[in-house]
Amino acid sequence: MNTQTDAGVRHYLDGMREALADLPAAEVGEIMDDAGAHVAEVAEELGEDFSLAALVDRLGTPRAYAEELRAAAGYPSPSPTAAKDTGNRQAFTARFAVWSLVAAVVTAFGFAVTRGDGAALTLLVGLCGAAATLLVFRQKGLIAEIARLPETVALRDALDRLERSDLHKAVEALRVFQPVWWIVRALLIAAAGLMLYRSPEILLVALALAAVSLPAGPKAATDRRWLWLSLPATAFALGLLVYVLGTLATNFTGYPVSHSTVSYDPQPPTPTNIFVFDKDGNPLTDVHLYDENGRPLNAPWYGCGDDRDDNRNDNRFPRPRVVHDEQGCHEETGVPFAVVMPTMPATTTSSAPSTTAPSTTAPPTTVTTTTTG
Repeated sequence: MNTQTDAGVRHYLDGMREALADLPAAEVGEIMDDAGAHVAEVAEELGEDFSLAALVDRLGTPRAYAEELRAAAGYPSPSPTAAKDTGNRQAFTARFAVWSLVAAVVTAFGFAVTRGDGAALTLLVGLCGAAATLLVFRQKGLIAEIARLPETVALRDALDRLERSDLHKAVEALRVFQPVWWIVRALLIAAAGLMLYRSPEILLVALALAAVSLPAGPKAATDRRWLWLSLPATAFALGLLVYVLGTLATNFTGYPVSHSTVSYDPQPPTPTNIFVFDKDGNPLTDVHLYDENGRPLNAPWYGCGDDRDDNRNDNRFPRPRVVHDEQGCHEETGVPFAVVMPTMPATTTSSAPSTTAPSTTAPPTTVTTTTTG
């Protein structure tokens, strides 16, 4: 019996044992001894066509087959109401565990790809996934109940068809690298916690997940309960790979950076308002500004009015200040601050007699400008 057949037979027998849980352990053991040999025999007869659905087609559901053996052995049947209530609760718990696992896988991948987006949703799904993990490890027979769910049976049949395809043969060759992947997965998760995510809480969760993912890989092959730890860890690690590869691709396909020196003579930016003072600190009005190349230093100005005449784009300064307060929009003239002009150093003359006539030209006037952006 190969690994797939052995796992299917185990799931079926677990479901039978759960259906007989109301009987004493010795009686359950007697029934299961006979049933186990028969189920294994039927599985061998199915051969390459074996699947859990095919086994159910031959023998009926595990619960129905267990009831047949119970009746044949003369043991009383459980109360129909109690059996129905128990079955409903177990089916609900099984579905909660399955869909919590699916949500945990999708959320772990998305959280890694987006580098931490949706932290609140991830926390909620993570709590559901942790609860589902505790259920499958602590509740006996839950894995068998999960295997009987219609969605699980459909997934198993799809995987069975995939295993008989040519694609499976190519994937099967990669199984030799599984131990390497388990190590790489743990290292990726730990590295993400150390370098990508700065939160101490996420770091602790990442390190714990990395440590648990190492044994989860090999154990999940024989004990399906470990899938609730192994699959989210795999999704998180694959999301990290996608994020890293996407970042590298963006860096390598970006526009090349030119290191050549470009010579240009841009016009310097002009402040929105400029206040000009003479050497005595007196403000000047209606001053027109030009740069060293004779270009006017124009700047736009928008007043409070809606008319175009209230707005202008020229080099005449200073402009009125536009003020918005409880009185609305209004314009204020004048200088909103005081300035202290710097003291000009005194000119010293040489003690040696001068041979030239003294200059009668007046010294140039000093102009100080103050700008407001």
